[in-house]
Amino acid sequence: MLPRERFAWIWTAALIVVGAAYFIAVGVQQQAHAELSFLTRIATLAAALGSLGVIAGGERLYARLGGGGHRYEAPDERERFMDARSSTFAYYVLMAGMLVVGFVMPFKHSGWDIVHGALLAVIAAEVVHHGSLALAYRRGWRV
Repeated sequence: MLPRERFAWIWTAALIVVGAAYFIAVGVQQQAHAELSFLTRIATLAAALGSLGVIAGGERLYARLGGGGHRYEAPDERERFMDARSSTFAYYVLMAGMLVVGFVMPFKHSGWDIVHGALLAVIAAEVVHHGSLALAYRRGWRV
């Protein structure tokens, strides 16, 4: 498995698992307490984003050191095409999410609800980007 394909699979799985854990933790915290402190909210967000940083950094370090027998090489035209097409899909998902967060949510929600909506849109776009990239490595895309 190529390093970029491996990263796409790992990052997709990490985003789904960490994102789900974060939103479950936020939901449980909101059910348990009437009003959460700013420190509690920031600590929960920092734990989720920090774990994603550790996962991404560890995988990139593993790829750079030549783990799995493959060296990290410059992308060829096929990989650039797959990345561009995956980025296009992710862009539309992100724009749809940001339109909802920016134009709809401010009329009914405020504060952390908007932050959570934006984070969900970013996570969804990244899952679409790296998930479609991983599938493209497996099945391929025709021009």
